[in-house]
Amino acid sequence: MAQKTRPVSWIKAALKEFETFPEGARSICLAALTIAAETGKADVAKPIRGLGSGVFEIALPFKGDAFRVV
Repeated sequence: MAQKTRPVSWIKAALKEFETFPEGARSICLAALTIAAETGKADVAKPIRGLGSGVFEIALPFKGDAFRVV
């Protein structure tokens, strides 16, 4: 049986900011979000304390900068 992929919801301002990430960073983050949408956990995802159970952060160092997706 195929896994069901849940849709990723975006806050409009967050999506606009995400679209400014370099292509490579966006690609890595989207892969991690896809794994999460399929109820998995990417290696780059870490739990965030204080925001509730099941909330993860992708903090990605990329070419001298850092990019973050929750």
